[in-house]
This record gives sequence, structure tokens and C-alpha cells, in this order.
Amino acid sequence: MPPEDSMGVDSQPPATFQEPLPIGSWREIADGIFRLSIPVPFRGLRQVNLWLIRDGSGWTMVDCGWGDQETRDLITAAWDDILGGRPVTRLVVTHFHPDHMGNCAWIASHWNLLPHVTQTEWMAANLAVRNLYSDDVETRARFFVQNGLSEELLQVFHDGVILYHRGVDLPEQFCRLRDGEDLRIDGRDWRIITGAGHSPEMATLYDRARDIYLAGDQILPKITSNVSVWPWEPLADPLYDFLTSLERIATIVPDSAIVLPSHRDPFRGPRRRVAELKAHHAHRLEVLKADMRRQGEASAGACLAALFQGTLDGHQVAFAMAEALAHLNYLVRRGEAERIERSDGSVRFKLIED
Repeated sequence: MPPEDSMGVDSQPPATFQEPLPIGSWREIADGIFRLSIPVPFRGLRQVNLWLIRDGSGWTMVDCGWGDQETRDLITAAWDDILGGRPVTRLVVTHFHPDHMGNCAWIASHWNLLPHVTQTEWMAANLAVRNLYSDDVETRARFFVQNGLSEELLQVFHDGVILYHRGVDLPEQFCRLRDGEDLRIDGRDWRIITGAGHSPEMATLYDRARDIYLAGDQILPKITSNVSVWPWEPLADPLYDFLTSLERIATIVPDSAIVLPSHRDPFRGPRRRVAELKAHHAHRLEVLKADMRRQGEASAGACLAALFQGTLDGHQVAFAMAEALAHLNYLVRRGEAERIERSDGSVRFKLIED
């Protein structure tokens, strides 16, 4: 799900990570850890990182890529080049989004294994692949109209939304990941640290011995993870969940750690990046508040122009609306705005100021 551009200062990765990795290729970025840069069908996002980690007589793989033949061909070629005849013995999926979960059934079947996923992410994936959750397009469309999306952008959404079930296939069973437990990979303990806000219960992994943090989409360089309010939980505050998760992760993972993100290049300084992300969202909130002062009562749809620049495609319209609502709900939680539901069912927001 496409993140937005970050307003923060670019992270400064160590010299060994500065050379870009072309999409469709792979490279060893630490002893026994290979990065695969795989294309995705989302404009602006461009690629996702999959990871292969040497694990004794086999390999642990992290994430699956979008489920199409091009991706499977790239993964197969990487296996041929990297595995050295040893099998993938464990599959970890950080979260349910289609660029991470897509080929889950194919990989699990190929290597005869169960994917390791947190329970909430597994449940979300099963809803989505059954045309519920993200694929409940009509429910999402009604919700967007209720929150002020224009007819023009509603049509853009209908014409361009990318359906989850077209790129994801799930096996019938999984193995649950739990926050605070360790995964033993190649004789080292990787601590499972869950995050929220971008997805319900994302799994991230921290190798304390080598000071390597596999961050999923929870902490990304240069771009920020989308946070979304969904129709079935209209009062949710995913931005609070996201920022709270970042603060928690920063107490566990030191700033010396090398971060392996799901998008863009590895970098150092997770705590510095957390500070940048917090500053980014603080800036976004100020932009939003200024626009609300200008409008008086404002809908999420009426705030899109202030928050998002350029032309949005159908997929981006959906996440722009959901992200605008996330920031509006955060202001409500902090007592800085009120949510007004009109008699016709439409929803507006108004600042509360002295």
C-alpha cells in the first residue's frame, strides 16, 4: 500500500549500502542476508524488499512479493543463485498487505512449510482475499462519499483501485508469531517486535547479536508508511497506534542498528528516523489545521488538496482519503477537533480553539 513522501530529512546510510540495488536484482548486504528488490504494481512505491537469511542447513525467507508470474520468476531465479541447493525451511510474512503476502501459498507449497505470521495479520489477509476488507469496494466508496470525496475522485477510485485478491493466494494454515518471543535463525535470536498503525499487528525482527533490525513497513527511509481509517472502524486512531509503536520500537532497537526496510535501501539510525517520522506527522497535522481554519467545517475529501500534491490514481485516492481521516481522528483524540455527523449521514470536522 503506497506510502506518501516524507517531509523528514533523508537518512544517511553507511557507505556499504549507498549503491542502489536495481529492481529485479539481489545482493548480499550482510553475512548470510540477501536482499531481493522486487517490482510491485503500485505507482510511486515501485518495489518491495524480500529477504533470504541463511539458517543452518536451510534458509529463512521474509515476505513474498505481489502474486504474479513476473515476481515468481524473479524469486525462482534468486533461489537458484542464492540458496546453494539448500531449501527454504521457514517463511516469515511481516504483514497482510499484498506486496508482502502475495505469493504466500505458492512459496509455502513449493517448500512444504507453514508461513509464520501474527494472528491479526493472518485474519486480515483471509478477510481481504475473500473480497472483504480492502476488496469491499462498494463499502469503501460509500464511506468516502460520506466523508466528502468528490464524484470525480470517486470515479478515479472505482476505475483504478487494485484488488487484493488478484495478487494474493493463501495457504490454509499458518504458524503464529507472538510479540516478545524469539525466532532462532542460524544460531541467533531475532526478537519479534510487533507494530501497528500501518497494519494491525506487523511483525518486525531484531537480531541483537548483530544489531540488525528487519523493520517491515514500520520504519522506512525517505518515505512514510500509510496509516488508514477503514469504513468498519470510522473512529479509529491509527496514527496514534503508529506513533506509539514507533516510540516503543525506539526503546528496544538502538540507534546503532542497521535497518532493513521493506521499501528503499537499508540505513542506520532507527531512533533518528523515528524522530523524523514524528516530526513529519506533526507537520502534516499543522498543514491540516491551517486548512481546517480556512474552511470552517471540513470533510476529509475537502482536505485532500492541502495534504496531497499531484494527480492521484485510483489506489492513491483510497489511501489519501484513509490517511486524511487518520489525521483528523488524531486531532479529535487530542481534543483539538470535533467530529460532526450530519442528519444526512455526511461527516465533517471542526477545530476546537480557544
